Amino acid sequence: MEKTKVLYFITRMDQGGAQASVLMTVKNLNKQQFEPFLATGPGGRLDGKIKGDKDHVFFISALRHDTHIKYFFHDCIALLQMGRVLRKVKPDIVHTNAPKAGVLGRIAARVFWRKAKVIHTFHGLGFAKEQGERQFKFFVTVEKFCAKLTDVLVFVSRKNADEAKALGIVKNVRTELIRAGINFNPILPLKFDPVAKKASLKIPANAKVVLALANFKPLKNPVHFVLAAYKVLSQMKNVYFIFTGEGPLKKTAENLAQNLSIEKQVLFPGWRNDPLELLAISDVFASVSLREGLPMSLLEAMAMRVPAVCYNVDGISEIITNNKTGFLVPTNDINMFAEKLKVLLRHGALRSRFESAIDHRDFSEFSISTMVKKQERLYRSLVPPTKKNGGKRRFFRRRKSFRKPAEKK
Repeated sequence: MEKTKVLYFITRMDQGGAQASVLMTVKNLNKQQFEPFLATGPGGRLDGKIKGDKDHVFFISALRHDTHIKYFFHDCIALLQMGRVLRKVKPDIVHTNAPKAGVLGRIAARVFWRKAKVIHTFHGLGFAKEQGERQFKFFVTVEKFCAKLTDVLVFVSRKNADEAKALGIVKNVRTELIRAGINFNPILPLKFDPVAKKASLKIPANAKVVLALANFKPLKNPVHFVLAAYKVLSQMKNVYFIFTGEGPLKKTAENLAQNLSIEKQVLFPGWRNDPLELLAISDVFASVSLREGLPMSLLEAMAMRVPAVCYNVDGISEIITNNKTGFLVPTNDINMFAEKLKVLLRHGALRSRFESAIDHRDFSEFSISTMVKKQERLYRSLVPPTKKNGGKRRFFRRRKSFRKPAEKK
């Protein structure tokens, strides 16, 4: 049987949930039925994981992560480069991920290789009113246009799907819910020593640890993490806070911690390759993000049985059960966030109860195998093995193909 070619577009292989999902899919897809290809912009932290396969990996040199008018020329060149990849691969399915690659990849597919079925996955909507009303409306308009170029829109959380529907993005488009997946049987290094791991970060062996696995982009909201840490440390002394990653707001967060005189207990160690080990020494996982599709770092915390305190945004409430496996806090309520952190840090029995509840929760829908199987079924529904690259060439998809049949009276 001839394999179905699937070409994945993603803006850049940074360390994040979307990138991890794509890598896991490419690695675990049934290779007897599917042949995966990956096209991405250069300069990502995970480039080393994909550079070896020159026949199936393509770097779009002009593809930039930022969205700005000054990158318009680069975007046009990137569009042409994507077209070259499409003409070379001749995919049956184009699956785009991340906002910039999602827009350019879908346009390129309809311009340069219209035979392909087009899928876009929202790993979170990627735009928020906190960025400004004008910018928010612009991105909604762009997504409405791109939806017309798309055969299926995939969401990782129900809340994202509901919001997209309310905004009119998914009108007359087929949608699917496919969760991001992780390994729920993590294995720590054989000789892992939690005391030594704490010592490597200059954290005392008996100190409590609050961990955020994120980056320093505006929607990850690192300033609120520092402010919450300050409120906790004003009443509790033997607590250390870790916020990983890099990004444009790192210096701002570092300066704030220094100005508040908490820089010795609020740590910014940069990108890390040891998230499981950091979770293993942590008492509480924290998320102050203003936007999250379905955060894989939170799923990793659940896999390591670490209770969480999170702003209640997007798909987080689909992972955390409030007052059972963690605390959900209204967005931007730093005082309540700090209070919930203190409650968990002070009460070991409560943490143990939450850990037990996490242990008994069924997370199978968030597993790698479930994610990949659902994607394979989606691909087969669009491109059966006997109908590859068929049909007429069109720019916009046929809207009538995705109307739901009328209910029988």
